[in-house]
Amino acid sequence: MQNHSNQLISSSSGSHRRVASNSSNSSANNMNASNREPLKPLSLAECVAEGCPPPTLVLNDKVVWISDNGPEFGCVKWLGKLPDVGTDWMAGVDFANAVGSGTGLYNDHQLFETRLNHASLVPVIGLMKAHDYLGANQPSGHHFAQHNSPVPQKPRRTKSGKKDDEKRAHTPSAAAHKTMSGAEANPIESHSVTIAEVNKLSHGNSYSSMIANSSSKAKPINSSIVSITNTSNHSLPSYSTAESLLNTASLSSHLPEKQLKIPDREALHSYNNCLSDESIVGLNSQTNGLNGHDFEIGSVVELNIDDISRYGVVKWIGPLSVNDGHDLGDCLMAGIELEEEVNGLSDGTYNGKRYFDCAPKKGYFVKLSHCLKDSRFASMSERRRSALFGSIDCPTVTGDVPPLSTSDDLQSLCGKNRGIQGHHNSCYLDATLFSMFSCTTIFESLLHRPPRGDDIPEYKEVQRVLKEEIVNPLRANLYVRADRVMHLRTLLEKISSVRGLTSEEKDPEEFLNLLLNEILKAEPYLKLSSGLESFFYQLFVEKDEKLTLPTVQQLFDQSFLASDIKLREVPPCLLIQMPRFGRQFKMYPRIVPSLYLDITDVLDNSPRQCAICGQCAEYECKECFGLFGEGLDSTAFCGKCVDKNHSHKKRSKHKTTKLSIPAEFHMLKEHSQVPRIYMELFAVLCIETSHYVSFVKCGSGPDSPWCFFDSMADRKGEQNGYNIPEVVSFPDLRWWLSEEGTAFLLNTKDDKMLPEMPRRLFSDAYICWYASDVLRYR
Repeated sequence: MQNHSNQLISSSSGSHRRVASNSSNSSANNMNASNREPLKPLSLAECVAEGCPPPTLVLNDKVVWISDNGPEFGCVKWLGKLPDVGTDWMAGVDFANAVGSGTGLYNDHQLFETRLNHASLVPVIGLMKAHDYLGANQPSGHHFAQHNSPVPQKPRRTKSGKKDDEKRAHTPSAAAHKTMSGAEANPIESHSVTIAEVNKLSHGNSYSSMIANSSSKAKPINSSIVSITNTSNHSLPSYSTAESLLNTASLSSHLPEKQLKIPDREALHSYNNCLSDESIVGLNSQTNGLNGHDFEIGSVVELNIDDISRYGVVKWIGPLSVNDGHDLGDCLMAGIELEEEVNGLSDGTYNGKRYFDCAPKKGYFVKLSHCLKDSRFASMSERRRSALFGSIDCPTVTGDVPPLSTSDDLQSLCGKNRGIQGHHNSCYLDATLFSMFSCTTIFESLLHRPPRGDDIPEYKEVQRVLKEEIVNPLRANLYVRADRVMHLRTLLEKISSVRGLTSEEKDPEEFLNLLLNEILKAEPYLKLSSGLESFFYQLFVEKDEKLTLPTVQQLFDQSFLASDIKLREVPPCLLIQMPRFGRQFKMYPRIVPSLYLDITDVLDNSPRQCAICGQCAEYECKECFGLFGEGLDSTAFCGKCVDKNHSHKKRSKHKTTKLSIPAEFHMLKEHSQVPRIYMELFAVLCIETSHYVSFVKCGSGPDSPWCFFDSMADRKGEQNGYNIPEVVSFPDLRWWLSEEGTAFLLNTKDDKMLPEMPRRLFSDAYICWYASDVLRYR
C-alpha cells in the first residue's frame, strides 16, 4: 500500500509534477535530499485557526479535475496547505480512476486513505464542483438529468443598442421519474456483466458508455449483485450504483447474451462514495448505445405517437418475444416509460410477460431505431464545452447577417464576453477574423462564392463553418465561443500542409494565405506591374533617420519608390505589413496609421497631377522625390514644368520617364481636374510579446467610431479556466491621429507615459488594413 515514493500533485493546467513523499522507499530519497526536516502539512483546521479564509470546497465535495485527456471525477478527502510547495489551498482527492499515485501519504503524514494510485493533491483553484461541471440540479435518485437550472441566454443585438445579457432561458424540466424501490432479490447464481466494446477517450469528448450487441435470446439475471470485470487498460468512469448503470429491476427479465462489461467491483464501490447518481447520468447522457444506437438504459428519449411528441425514459432494451416464444428477428426493441399516461399502453408487460415495471398506461414498446434524443435538453457535449469555455451559448446562425455598422451596434458590441474567445494560442486568428468580418463587407464574397471544379472537396464545409459558426454568430450574437474557432482550426489543419494550427503560435499572414489562397482560392487583391499577385504588401524601406514619427503614407511612398513597381489596378483591399522583422525587431519604435491612404501615384496607367502646376502630368522623375512635396506626388510633372524644373543645373541630369495617360482622360485633360484615389483605414492588427489584438472601425466614413478587441483580455480561473474576450470603445482614436495628437506623441518620448490603447496602436502596429470605397463590393 505504501510502495510509491512519490505523491502526485496536479497543477491546475492539467500538467503534473511530483514532490517527494515518504514511504517504504523514503530513506533513499532522504539521502539525496537536504538535512532539513520537511515542513509539516497544515490541515484545514490549523489554517483557519491562523486566520486564513476557508477554501471554496469542503470535505466530501464531489469534484472534477480537467486533465489533458478529459474530466476526472473524485471526492475531496483532505483540505489544507503544503508549506514546502506554496501557500495555495490544496485538496486531497480520491479519484474514481487511477490517475494519481500512492494512497494519500505525504512526507510521512497520512493525509487521507485511498486505493493505490487513486490519491492526488490538487490545487483547489484547479477543481470544479461536480454539479457545476455537469449542470445537474435535480434530486438524487433520478435516472436522468432534469435540466431545470437557468442557462445563460446568448447575447443578442437589440434595436436600442442595449445589451441583453441579463436575460436567461429555462430549459423545460423533465417529468419526475418513478424510482424502482422493490425488495432486493435473493441471489441464486452469480452472473457476470461484460462490456462488448469500449471506445478510447479523447480530450473534450464524452465518455463512451456500454455497448451491447444483442442477437440471441436473453438470459435472466438472478442476482442483485453484479460481478464486474475490467478488460481495458484505459481507465473507465465508474458508476454510483449498479442501478444507475444497468437497472436490474428494469432488466430483471432479460439481458442480451453478449453481455456488458463494466469497471471492477472495487472501483464501483469507491465511486459510489464519490459521485451521486445524477452525476453519473449526466456523464452518460450522450454515449454510444447498443448496436450503434445512441441510447441505453436510463436515456431520455422522444417519440412520435399518433403525430404527437411524447417523452420518456428507456427502461429496457432487448429482443421482444411473441406468443410462440420466438424473438422478433434481430430487431432491437426498447421499453419506454412515458411521462404521461396514454390509453392503450401497458405497465411494462407485453403478451403477458413483464419486461420492466412502470405505472399503468405508461409502458410503450418500440423499435430502438425509432427513438430520438429528447429535443428539450442540451447535449452533454454542449454542456462540457460550456464548462471548458464558459456558460454563454454559441449556436450556429444560418442565413445572411449584415456586419455591425452604427454607433448603436458598437455600443452593444463593447464589453466583456464580446467578440471571439481566445484559446490555445488562437489570438492571431481571433484578431484577424474580427478585423475581417465584424464591421466590414470587404471579405463578404468569401462567404458566398459557389464551389468551382478546382476547389478542394472540403470547400463547402470550410465556408459553412466560417460563415455559420463564426461570422454570423459574431454579427448576430456579438460572441463566438472558442470551440467554434477550434472547429475551423482543426478543419484547416486536417486539409492543409500547415501543422500546429490548433495549438501553436502562428502569424496572421500565414493563416490568411492558407485560408484565402489555398482553401477558398480567392482572387489576389494586390496585382503589381511586375506580374506578381499577392494578398499583402510588405513595406521594404531603408530607415530614414530624419523620420522620428513616420506615417504609413510616408513609408508606403518610400517603399514603392525604392521597388520601382506600381499597382495595375485599384485593389479592393490593401493589407500593408509594417517594416518589422519577426515579432521583436521594429525599424521604427512608433508608426502612425494614416486614416486615408493616397494611392494615386502608385497606379499604373492612371492620370496623375503635376507637382508644380496641378495639371495632368506627363512625366515622372523619381530623383525629384521630396523636392516639390512630401510623397510620390512630388515626382510627377506636366510637359512645361518638367522642362522648366530640369533646366536647373542641379537637376539637369535627372532621368525622366514618360507616363501613360488613359485615352479617355487624355481628351478631357484640359477641362477636368485629376482625381485623387484614396483607400480608407478600417483595421489595425497589433502584436506585443507574441499576443495579437486589433483596432477596428465600425462602419465607413470619417466619423465612424473605433473599438479595440482582445480575445484574451481576461481569464476565469487559472490554467484550467477559460479566456474572456473583450471589446472596448476607442473614441479618441481620431484625436490621436490628428495634428494635435501627433504633436503630443513627438513630445512624449517614453511609451510608458502613453495610455495603453494609443501605445499599442502606435508601437505595436503589425498590419494596416485599407479598403477602397469604390470596390467595397467586389
